[in-house]
Amino acid sequence: MVAILSAVNIVGAYQDYGQETNVNNLSNEVKVVRILIFSGEGTMEESVEGVKTCIDESNILNLTNGYYFEYDTTDKINSNTLSGYDILIMPGGNSLTYVKSRNINVDAIKQFISNGNGYLGICAGAYAASNSFGESYPGWGLSSINARTVNYNGLLSISTTPSGSALSNETTLNIYHQNGPAMYTTGSDVYSFAYYADNKTDYKDYLAIVGENYGSGRVLLTGSHPEMYPQNSQLLARMILWSTQKT
Repeated sequence: MVAILSAVNIVGAYQDYGQETNVNNLSNEVKVVRILIFSGEGTMEESVEGVKTCIDESNILNLTNGYYFEYDTTDKINSNTLSGYDILIMPGGNSLTYVKSRNINVDAIKQFISNGNGYLGICAGAYAASNSFGESYPGWGLSSINARTVNYNGLLSISTTPSGSALSNETTLNIYHQNGPAMYTTGSDVYSFAYYADNKTDYKDYLAIVGENYGSGRVLLTGSHPEMYPQNSQLLARMILWSTQKT
C-alpha cells in the first residue's frame, strides 16, 4: 500500500520539524511508505529510537527523493497490527525473547511478507528471522540465512559488494556493532550486499548485510546497527526502499 502526498503536505511535515524547505525541490506527487516498528518485549530502546531518528532525518533531508516515510510502533505483531503497512522493522534487542514471544505471530509475519511487503531485521531482528542462529536455536525461517554470534561491541568495517550499490555508494562502511550476527548460507538466491571486513572478530568475510525474496516480498537482514551512533540515515532509508521493492 503506497499512498500519495502532495508537495504542500510534505512541506507542512518538514515545517513541523522546524525545517525550511522549498516546494520546488519536491515532486508534485510523493509516494508514502508506511512503516511499522516493533517496540515490544525484548527490544532495545536505543535501537527503536535510532530507527525513528533516521526516518525523521531521511524525511527532513529528502534522502529518498520521491518517497516519504510514515511510521508507527507496536508492542504486538499480528495480522491486524500489520494491516496497511508496507514494511515491518524488527530492531535490535533480545532475539530469544523475540522468538519465544507470545505477542509475535510469526505466521502473520510470513503472510505479510509473502503478500508483497517487506521485512527489515536489525541485529536481534536478523537473528530471529534467520533459519537458525547460535548454531542451536531455530529462527522464524523468513530467510535461508544461518547466523553466528559476533561477540563484539563497537565500530566494525564492512565492505559492500557490487549488489551493495543498491544500499550505499560507499565501498567501505563503519557501522556500530553490538553482538550481531555473522551470516552465511548454502543457497544461491540471496542478495549479498556487504560482508565483514574487520579483523576485530573471528567472522571476517561472513555476510554483514543480506537480502532474500520471500514469496512476493523481500527480507533484508543486517548484523550491525545503521540506526545507532554514528547513524547512517541514508543507508537505513535505502534498506527500507529495497525491502519494499522501491529500488
